[in-house]
Amino acid sequence: MACTQMNCSKNGTTSAADLTDDLIIEILSLLPVKSVCRFKCVSRLWYLLISQHRKRLPQTISGFFYPKHIYNNEDGLIGFPTFNGISRDQEQLFPDSSLPFLTGYRQILPKDCCNGLIFCFCWKDSPIHEADYVVCNPATEEWVVLPDAGHKSDALAYRLGFDGAVSPHFHVFQILEGDEDYGYISGVNIYSSETGAWSYKENGWGNNEIQIVEMRGVFFNGMMHLLTCEFKILAVDTEGKTWRTISLLETMCVENINLGPLAFIGQSQGRLYFINMRDNDSSKLSVWILEDYNSNEWIFKYNISTSQLFGELSGEKDHMLQRDYADLMFQRDYALIAIHPECNLIFFVWRCKDVLLSYDMHRDQEWKHDSRVEADSCYRQLYGVFYKCWTSGYQNQTIGLQL
Repeated sequence: MACTQMNCSKNGTTSAADLTDDLIIEILSLLPVKSVCRFKCVSRLWYLLISQHRKRLPQTISGFFYPKHIYNNEDGLIGFPTFNGISRDQEQLFPDSSLPFLTGYRQILPKDCCNGLIFCFCWKDSPIHEADYVVCNPATEEWVVLPDAGHKSDALAYRLGFDGAVSPHFHVFQILEGDEDYGYISGVNIYSSETGAWSYKENGWGNNEIQIVEMRGVFFNGMMHLLTCEFKILAVDTEGKTWRTISLLETMCVENINLGPLAFIGQSQGRLYFINMRDNDSSKLSVWILEDYNSNEWIFKYNISTSQLFGELSGEKDHMLQRDYADLMFQRDYALIAIHPECNLIFFVWRCKDVLLSYDMHRDQEWKHDSRVEADSCYRQLYGVFYKCWTSGYQNQTIGLQL
């Protein structure tokens, strides 16, 4: 019986002509350079795929959106997004970073981001006192207006969860406060782009007196992770069915009476990271990795000397004189804002210099980036964008919103 399916050859196997461009590129990227060069002769299509690979291959966009404020005679002080790329080439991917495709809004404030999607609070042109919560993809210019959450409790925070490698759908976690107004979590309202609706779940962590730290959450393993003032990491899945509490080691728990827990959580290369200031030594940061997610096993990985890091960036090579920078305090003088999801880079904002810095934990190298940031006003509002993006005609294949 003859094979009549479009993608079958006579012997029942897939021929090279049936392969998609994406699959060909993925295969070629695994081969030695000399072999790839020879394959230019296979066909005109292969020649174009190989010779124009920079336009075809996926690139990781790395940079930060944050709200920039200007004075407008009509509206007063207004905010709109701006983008700081880690390199100049990446800044060109967003020539107008104010997100002009979000029409009908006079002010747009980014509030969170996750794997290329941005969660924004948008004030309408009319009526001017009304606003929407919007999730958008700045690369594809797709966007979704979230419906009213329909819950009367005050929201402590909103956190965005998205993993395009697993699902095209995103989730927004609305962390709700109890009636006593002490900042304790009463429950979580979860929006699903698949259903287009919110679903409320009561606090399932078994403790009604927990407060979250005012920093971004981490969407990892299909769960949203939140750091608490009680030095625990809370996690809840996208359906509100699974609730976890991840304990920390005693040496990981360092706080300041004014600044709270001096710590940061993030995820990179499939691991959950925890970075904290060393107890009784403000000039060092300790980096921990959750080695076994199921058994809560934390492994110490690195120490980072911030006095050396900031001293060298200021041009001071003498290790004795670098001690002048030992009093710089985490969260007061500088802030950790992101970990790169694919490598060992962590990103700082140095508030007194208003600059964005990156540090390679593995190579013990730091870089001062070209772009300046309004660090004093927005260092807590820098939202990292790291994701695979197709360019030059392949934009429709970028990770996007499932509308």
